[in-house]
Amino acid sequence: MLEDLRALADRFEDLPLHFLRFHGSADIDAVIEAMKYAAYVHDVEHVILDNMQFMISRDRAGGSSFDKFDMQDIAIAKFRKFATENNVHVTLVCHPRKEDEGVRLGISSVFGSAKATQEADTVLILQNDGKRKYIEVKKNRYDGTLGLAPLHFQRGSGRYTEKPEFDFSGVKEQVKAQHQTQMAAPVQQQAKKMVARQITTKAAPTKAAAAPKKRNIPVQEPSSPVDDANNAIKSPSGDGRWCDIMSN
Repeated sequence: MLEDLRALADRFEDLPLHFLRFHGSADIDAVIEAMKYAAYVHDVEHVILDNMQFMISRDRAGGSSFDKFDMQDIAIAKFRKFATENNVHVTLVCHPRKEDEGVRLGISSVFGSAKATQEADTVLILQNDGKRKYIEVKKNRYDGTLGLAPLHFQRGSGRYTEKPEFDFSGVKEQVKAQHQTQMAAPVQQQAKKMVARQITTKAAPTKAAAAPKKRNIPVQEPSSPVDDANNAIKSPSGDGRWCDIMSN
């Protein structure tokens, strides 16, 4: 483990990085002289100052907030002059004002007077809405292009990158498709049951309607004159004997 750390330290020394030996409040003129020396001797092209509030402390500004803002305006004017004369890019970190949680920051949210954003060629704001972090370009004097770049934290390297550590691009579509499939499964099962029921109903044998029973009606033979007379004379009881006796 210690050998790996030493190897990384050796690789870090090979990077073209130089550090200013200023901590906390410092004299602005002394800082600018060190920046000039780095640009002339080491050909430094980009200087990052973090941060403006710590460099200009209250004791150097005389204790008054108005004096502190005046000192900030003077420092920004000197940094602007140094960047223009030495063709060096200067990135100045400024903390925002006290804002409510979740409020989107703007140019007016920068601490101090408006001179900091007026003199700057580019204004970048680190936004955090509680769900995500991103860098928003609020001012671009070069071509006026504005926009934002997302920031995703990489746990393995401890850095922020534009791409997430895990690609969740297709997860949302997969979850949505799975949800639709689960919602459609009961409907499909019900439809299958209805189709099977209809097929069973069509295939079942139909009962034949009961035909009406035919009544056996005796066929009457042609009657003779004697039979007509016997039929005309009937006994009171409906018995045909008397008629037969009478016919004898």
